[in-house]
Amino acid sequence: MFILNPSYDSWQIRNVLVPDSSAPDKSWLSCKENIRNCNSTQVEVLDGLRNKMVNDLKVVEDKEDWGMFIDSCFTHCQSLSGVSWHSPTSPRLENKTIAEAVGDWHSGRSQGAKEIDCKYQCNPTCNSLPPPRDVTAFNRVEIY
Repeated sequence: MFILNPSYDSWQIRNVLVPDSSAPDKSWLSCKENIRNCNSTQVEVLDGLRNKMVNDLKVVEDKEDWGMFIDSCFTHCQSLSGVSWHSPTSPRLENKTIAEAVGDWHSGRSQGAKEIDCKYQCNPTCNSLPPPRDVTAFNRVEIY
């Protein structure tokens, strides 16, 4: 099993952590569109989501045949885009793109390919463009 997820998953933030109904005053609107617009209190809430995920992933540490790539980018669906999967501008952990980390794990080139990034704003390889708001096109992808 290989787990790929950003610790600041934009879809989870927009639809689970802070859906529109939970902030009718629209105080989260700008933050949900672009994490760089979040104030310090909002970043603390987002860090709480990240910390919970990182803590929950500790069960994977002892599983030798499992791998993971958990970056601190504000994005969603990283495996569907060549820009995030494997390109000169792809996010990196330990200087590896997602594709390289998955490849190392799959082929057994890297023992325990388990990478968890630091908190938000620590990884300069995260794409500087905010993720698209509408990811419904990704939900229609057919795998052959």
